[in-house]
Amino acid sequence: SRVKRDQQKIESGQKLSPILLVRDPIHGKVVIADGYHRMCALYTYDEEAIIPCKIV
Repeated sequence: SRVKRDQQKIESGQKLSPILLVRDPIHGKVVIADGYHRMCALYTYDEEAIIPCKIV
């Protein structure tokens, strides 16, 4: 799975791509456009981790 692959990258010390965020103009909320599985993989290691993001 994508999460397992990203967990393996984390364990080997590889950097992950930033998570891409988009603002939903109708509801005014930010949603994950790309990187949900990376976020899940990181969350399994550290719920308080600072995750690099880009707003697109």
